[in-house]
Amino acid sequence: MKHLFLFLNLIMFLPQLVHADGPEVMAVVNRNQVGPGDVINLTISVTTPNSVPVEEPKLPAMQGFELINATAGMETRSSYTNGQFVTTQSRNFTYMLHVAQKGILTIPGIPVVVEGKTYVTKPIKISATNSRAAPPQAQNDQADPYGQMDEMEEIFNQMLQRRLAPHAGGIPPRGQGQGHVPGNGAEINPEEAFFILGETDKTKAYVGEQITASFYLYTRGQIRDIDTLKYPDLKGFWKEEIEMASRLNFEGTVINGIPYQRALLVSYALFPIKAGKSIVDSYKAKCTVLSQSNFGFGKTYIYTKTSKPINIEVVDVPSQGRPANFSGAVGRFRVSAHFEPPTGVVNQPVTLRVRFEGQGNAKLIELPKMELPPSFELYDQKSQAKYLKDGTSFKEFEVMILPREPGVFTIPAIASSVFDPQTGKFTTISSQPLSLSVTGTATTPGQQPIPGAPAQVNPAASGPKEATLPGLATEIEDEPPSTGVLAGVTGGIFALVFAFLAYSAWIFLRRKPKRVSLGLVLKRRLKSINDLVDKGEWRRVGVELTNAVYYVLGQISDQGGSNVELSRMLEHTSPSLRNELSEPIQKLLAQCEALSFAPEKMIGDLSQKNKLEILVKEFESVMKRAIDLAEI
Repeated sequence: MKHLFLFLNLIMFLPQLVHADGPEVMAVVNRNQVGPGDVINLTISVTTPNSVPVEEPKLPAMQGFELINATAGMETRSSYTNGQFVTTQSRNFTYMLHVAQKGILTIPGIPVVVEGKTYVTKPIKISATNSRAAPPQAQNDQADPYGQMDEMEEIFNQMLQRRLAPHAGGIPPRGQGQGHVPGNGAEINPEEAFFILGETDKTKAYVGEQITASFYLYTRGQIRDIDTLKYPDLKGFWKEEIEMASRLNFEGTVINGIPYQRALLVSYALFPIKAGKSIVDSYKAKCTVLSQSNFGFGKTYIYTKTSKPINIEVVDVPSQGRPANFSGAVGRFRVSAHFEPPTGVVNQPVTLRVRFEGQGNAKLIELPKMELPPSFELYDQKSQAKYLKDGTSFKEFEVMILPREPGVFTIPAIASSVFDPQTGKFTTISSQPLSLSVTGTATTPGQQPIPGAPAQVNPAASGPKEATLPGLATEIEDEPPSTGVLAGVTGGIFALVFAFLAYSAWIFLRRKPKRVSLGLVLKRRLKSINDLVDKGEWRRVGVELTNAVYYVLGQISDQGGSNVELSRMLEHTSPSLRNELSEPIQKLLAQCEALSFAPEKMIGDLSQKNKLEILVKEFESVMKRAIDLAEI
C-alpha cells in the first residue's frame, strides 16, 4: 500500500501545471506569548512557482533575542485548483531564538533576496511576560489494554550509580595513567578525596573548529552514588553530545604520584560560534563517598563539587583568500556523489546523492551550485545530517531530477571549499564527474508519461492499422463481446480482490504482535519515567522521553531508532499517522530535547514536578495514538 501511495503521488505532478505569479515571502513564529528564558522558532518561508535562486536571509540585530541555532530546508507542494494542478516550491529558514528579557519585543522586518530582488518580511511583536508559557494540557487517554499481561523483561536505562572496581583506591594497573596531568593544567588539592575536572583538547580554536570537552570524576575513595546538579551551559558554542555516561566506568590514573580512580561523566564536541573569548563553564554534582582506612572502609562523606571553567580563545577564519563557495565548514572533509538508479529513463525521476563527511561539523555545509544539463529539471531536494560518536559527521543531500531528453549526459565535479585548521588554509574538495545515460523518447508538455507506467505503443511503428488494438473509448463498443474474454477478465478481478484481502489480513496478523510488544514496552518505560519525575531528576526525564520517542517511532517505521533522523522515520509511517501526528511529535520532541540539553536558565518552570507530569501525559497520549494509527 505504501508503494501504491507513492505511485499515486508521482502521478499528481506530471500533468501540465498552473503556477502562481510571483514569490511569497513571509515570517512566522510558533508562538508570540512567552516568558523570559523561553525559546521560540522563527521561520522565514519563500514560496515560488518554480525553482529560483534564494539567498539565505541575514538577520538584523534583534534586541532581547539570542540566536541559538539555524536550519534550512526545501519542500514541494501541489494542489488541484479549477480543474488544473498547481505546484509550488518553498525554501524554509528556521531560527531558534532564546528570549533574553521581558517586555514587548519586536522581531524587525528581515530582508530576503529572491532572484536578485529584495523582499522584506513584516515585523512581529512578541509579548514576553514574567512567567513562562505553560505547555498544552495533555488529553486523558484510555487505560493500557495490555496492563494485565506479564511485562517484557527490558531494562530501559541504568541508574548513574556503580560500585567501584575491586582495585578502587589502590595502585592502578600497570601502564594506565602514569604521570597524567588533567584539567588543562589545573592544580589538584591532594587532600580532596573527590573532585570534578573539565578537560579540552585545545584552548585556542577557529570559529567553527571542533573542540572536544570532557568532564571527569576523580576519587580516592569508593563512590556510593552521584547526583548531577548542573550540566554545563556551553553558551557561545554549537554543541554535539559525544557521550553521556549511563554508569560510572572507572579506570586507574596517577596525578603527582597519588593514585586516583577516574570516570567519564559527559563528553561534548563544541564548535565556537563567534570570535573572542568563550568559556567552557562548570559541571556540578553531589556525591556520596566512602573513605578508606587501614581496616577497610571508613566514614561516609557527602561532597558537592564544581569543575573549574576553561577559557577558550576563538579567532575568526581568515577573510583574505576566502573562496566564494566557502559555507563555513571548518575541518577535514571529503565529498562523493552518485545517481540512483545509475541509468535513467526520460521523464522518470532519478536521485542524485551528494554526501559530505569527515572531521568537523558537516551540518554547516550547503549544497554547492551544480551545472546540470538544460534538459534536467530539478524536482525536489532534501538533506539529512548527523554527528557521530567517533567525532566525525556527515551531511547528505538527495536531489531528485527529471531528465526530459534521451542521451548521455555529464555532470561536472561538485566542488566546495572548507577551511583546514591544521594547515590554516582553505582547501577545495570535489567529487568525481558523473555520467548518466538516459533512454526513452522525449515528449512534449501535456503528453508526458507517468513515472512507472508502461510505455505507450506507437501505432505507426507497430504495423498495419488492422493489426492494432481498438481504442478504449470508441471501437471496443462495436466489437461483439467474447464469453471467454469476459470470463477471464471477471476471474482476474476476483483473483486480484482475493489477493488484496489476503495480503491485508497477513499484514494485520503480522503486525499484531508488534502492537502488543510496543504497548508493553511503552508501559514499562512510562513507569521508569514517572519514578524519575517523583525523584525530581528532570534532566534524565528529558533524556528518557527523547529516547522513548525515537524508540517507538523506530519500531513503527522499521527504520531503527536514535541513529535515524525524525523526518526519515516519519516518511516511512502511514499517511494517517503523518497527517495527524507529525506536528505534535515534533513539538513534543523539541520540549524533551530542551529539557535534556538546554541551559538551565532557559528551562524555567518546565523542570517543576507538575509541568513534568503534564509533559509525560502528553508523551503517553501521542505515543499510544501513534501505535494505534500504525495498526489501522
